[in-house]
Amino acid sequence: MTAALTDFLSRRVLLVTGKGGTGKTSVAAALGVAAARAGVRAVVVELGSSDLLAELLGPGTAAKQANREPVEVAPNLFRFRLEPERALEEYLALQLHVRLFARAIVGNSAFHAFLDAAPGWRELITLGKLWHLVSLEEHGRPRWPLLVVDAPATGHGLSLLSAPSVVIDTVRMGPLRRNTDRVQELLTDPARTWVVPVTLLEELPVRETLELRARVRELGVGLARVIANGVEPALALPDPERALAAAARAPKGAPSPLAEPEVVIPAARHRLARHRMQREFRDSLARETGEAVFELPWLARGVDGPDGVSALADSLREALR
Repeated sequence: MTAALTDFLSRRVLLVTGKGGTGKTSVAAALGVAAARAGVRAVVVELGSSDLLAELLGPGTAAKQANREPVEVAPNLFRFRLEPERALEEYLALQLHVRLFARAIVGNSAFHAFLDAAPGWRELITLGKLWHLVSLEEHGRPRWPLLVVDAPATGHGLSLLSAPSVVIDTVRMGPLRRNTDRVQELLTDPARTWVVPVTLLEELPVRETLELRARVRELGVGLARVIANGVEPALALPDPERALAAAARAPKGAPSPLAEPEVVIPAARHRLARHRMQREFRDSLARETGEAVFELPWLARGVDGPDGVSALADSLREALR
């Protein structure tokens, strides 16, 4: 296992975020697969009511779908959908010692109206549940050594990270303050928690990634190096321009194993231009952050199921060498 991969897998929580559309969910799933293959028991956590991880990692054991525990989808690999309302019900059940009573409270319309008027509770409950999963032990060892969290996109992701500091600034004592302090300690311990920025090598995602990194540092949360997703490979030609010029001079109708030159040449020039653009944004990111960027390739088959995630995990391990 490489030093870079060891750095990732020695954390307890990896919060994967970035601009929407950069493939952060696929990268989170690939990190979980890479961890499991390295022998680390990993849970990939999805926030909210969507169920993309079931498509990317597999449904797991059908009998466990309704449970409140992570579902095993492969050796050492689990997935878990964290819904704030369910997490709140579990928290109240622990405090009140009666689950039916807790369920009645959470299902009460007046209580929902109260929650809707209390901004930030979903973020705080979400982080509290993550802390709870991290704190669980079996036989003196962590039950879940690594949580890979498919966190919200940049703006909502920053709201998630800043929720504990808002409570700490306003609440001085009591159970809420004690629990929030524990969550904040986990978040701001770089030995346990990293934010993993995912970007595309394009102008808007790169700019948003730099803003994300600056804000995460202000919040005192540890940062991993940037992962650039969907990187176009270079054309496998020693002199692409010369090859394209020769193709352009080929007489029309000449036999060729390739498609027609008027189709191949614009497509190849588009690839060359995109590759150059991505190199420029990669180098810009490296200058601004002072760190090399981990690159994941564009996969022609896409990432829409376990096979695609497996291929992306292979690329991730290679990138972390």
